[in-house]
Amino acid sequence: VNVFDWKSNLKIASNKVSAKVVAVSFSEDGNYFVTVGNRHVKYWYLEGGRKYKEPIPLMGRSAILGELRNNDFCAVACGKGDMIDSTYAITRNGHLVEFNSRRLLDKWVMCRTNAANCMVASAKYIFVGCADAIIRVFNTETLEYITTLPRTHYLGVDVAQGVQISHMMSAPQASKYPDTIAIVFDESRSKVSCVYNDHSLYIWDLRDIRRVGKSHSFLYHSACIWGVETVPSNFLRNGNVQQCKLPSDCFLTCSSDDTIRVWGLEDSDTNEIYRKNIYSKELLKVVYIDDELNFIKDTDNPTQSNEKSSSYDGRNGVRCIKVSTEYGQVATGDRSGNIRIYNLNNLKLITSIEAHDSEVLCLEYTNDKIDRRLLASASRDRLIHVFDVENGYRILQTLDDHSSSITSVKFIGSGLQFQMISCGADK
Repeated sequence: VNVFDWKSNLKIASNKVSAKVVAVSFSEDGNYFVTVGNRHVKYWYLEGGRKYKEPIPLMGRSAILGELRNNDFCAVACGKGDMIDSTYAITRNGHLVEFNSRRLLDKWVMCRTNAANCMVASAKYIFVGCADAIIRVFNTETLEYITTLPRTHYLGVDVAQGVQISHMMSAPQASKYPDTIAIVFDESRSKVSCVYNDHSLYIWDLRDIRRVGKSHSFLYHSACIWGVETVPSNFLRNGNVQQCKLPSDCFLTCSSDDTIRVWGLEDSDTNEIYRKNIYSKELLKVVYIDDELNFIKDTDNPTQSNEKSSSYDGRNGVRCIKVSTEYGQVATGDRSGNIRIYNLNNLKLITSIEAHDSEVLCLEYTNDKIDRRLLASASRDRLIHVFDVENGYRILQTLDDHSSSITSVKFIGSGLQFQMISCGADK
């Protein structure tokens, strides 16, 4: 553990720690700090003046844990204001504990949760972020329970339905929720900001602790984004045969979290399919490919001390996306080789094709200058399939000239004089 005077860029003290440290908190006056981990709560004191050229050894003193000594501690916060002598910590299974000025376990209370992950303390309140979007609030002096902050969206929510704030309260019976994994409190503005493990961010308004409301919220992809697709403005202006429902300034993204999302810019017009909602300013619609929602949350918890690798095996996720304005359709290819075609106006599935043995890397429609309506798909399995869009995506031809993954396919030409170009990792 190292202590730096960060303004002058000097290391002023250091020492060895035998345990894995997962959290650290400085006392308000800066005289000591506390580290926590598995069966580890330790106070570190900065002895002596700052005038030494070499870093001085830190003094470490373990807290006296009593009957909680075998617990896994995952977060710590030093007291503020009147409670400056106290230190608070939480264990993974939800004990909130207070140590007094003699490093002695003074009192503790249960948070009633499957798992606690993070905490923050102010002069009056302690917030503990737990599994299933639960955030419990306690009194700093007595550790008495005060309230629980509202729940976020449930996993798999259709954001476009969330027009009224009451939608947040009316989740289906067996809904699952994301876990709270990080939390900060802005005392001067009475705002609590929370990050959840589906990569969503909520800011709660605490001016009235009895009636906590949502100030802002943002929903994002929870895994890497593989593709982004804009919709040409001439399509939106001409409004196609079927009346186009897409807002004028919008784009689509696809991701390893098995979702396709439609985003609108600030001033985009919205309707009953794509609309402004209480969950996010920019996100208008989410399509969930996987009904089980296996990848909508991070599988490994960053606050946990066991070093397990994530269960990410590379078969999940939407790998590429392509919009056909002529038909008002969007084609997606996934990591398992399946192609799905959706109607852009309501994002309902039109058809799905088990096309490839490996991930689909590229999809391309013919443009409006070409008289044939085709879709080409290219994959890591070294094959290109060509489908007839007008005959229900019947397969016309398969090309197997590449000897490695095919990364891109394009159509050029006009009328019936047209060609297809492909390139791949075989150079």
